[in-house]
Amino acid sequence: MLDPLAPLLADGVIDEVVSRLKGGKEADVWLVRSGGQTVAAKVYKARQTRSFKNDAAYKEGRKVRNTRTQRAMDRGSRFGQAAAEDAWKSKESDALFRLHAAGIRVPRPVLFHEGVLLMEVVVDAHGRPAPRLVDAPLVREQAAGIYADLRKQAVGMLVCGLIHGDLSPYNVLVGSHGPVVIDLPQVVDAAHNSQAETFFLRDLENIRRFCAALDPALGGGGDGREIWRAYVRRELTADFVPTGRVPEPQKAERPSPGHRPQVQRGGPSRPHAGGQGQRAPQRPESPPGPRRPDPRGPRHARAPEVIRVDRLPQGPVVRPPAGGTAGATVAPANRRRRRRRRRGGAGTP
Repeated sequence: MLDPLAPLLADGVIDEVVSRLKGGKEADVWLVRSGGQTVAAKVYKARQTRSFKNDAAYKEGRKVRNTRTQRAMDRGSRFGQAAAEDAWKSKESDALFRLHAAGIRVPRPVLFHEGVLLMEVVVDAHGRPAPRLVDAPLVREQAAGIYADLRKQAVGMLVCGLIHGDLSPYNVLVGSHGPVVIDLPQVVDAAHNSQAETFFLRDLENIRRFCAALDPALGGGGDGREIWRAYVRRELTADFVPTGRVPEPQKAERPSPGHRPQVQRGGPSRPHAGGQGQRAPQRPESPPGPRRPDPRGPRHARAPEVIRVDRLPQGPVVRPPAGGTAGATVAPANRRRRRRRRRGGAGTP
């Protein structure tokens, strides 16, 4: 069982294995001694043995720098599957370093070596390993504060462009300085995942529902959409606090399904006394003349009448010859008579 930690012992990264701290659906966590301090070593399970296997939606938008490796991962070859597994394990380490530097309350990462993540041990106020939020003895008065704290952590993660993706009371530890977010291998890239909004709303709703079970008076049902709206508009900051209600979008910002903007003919529209945003008439003044403009607009005005005049054809007349080739030209009768006079023939047709 200690085989995954054997390379770290051989390389001198850790000095000894103390005990097993906890197990989960993705990894097992061990207490080890490294550099004179006790740290947590997270050993990831193989994809075939871990219960969390449906990870395709979380991997959307993830890319590696090596293009050859990325192509192998896209094809799903044996090498590509191994590379995807390594990328899945290292994703949590990358996210922890990034979030810890931004001030988000996550375990402080120490080292990622041979597929094993070393990080600090989160302890409670008594110095013991911190319990999960779902297992902590909480009272009603603490629910609102815990929700506000975790909402702030989720906002800070979103400002960094990341979404936990599986946030719940099972992935939060009640530390001595407040709730600590853990388990981030399935972290979602907010800008490159088509389901990012769904993941974020689900994460925040999981925490809100848990806290509302302790305090039924707790609101915040629309916080997730208000936060996401600010993120889409690039107005989200780390200290953003939702107002508790989502403003209704204006009609110009909420197009109906299948709506296509109408292109005005004859020049741009101009606001006038009838109200802002109304379409200005194409012809402000009717042209002088006896005809009155159609009240339904210029599009429905009657077309001018056209008088057709039939004129006699000038020049040679083209007639299809009887039994001859198509397109033959027959000269008029007077031209045939002049030709007969020159030859000395009769003048009768």
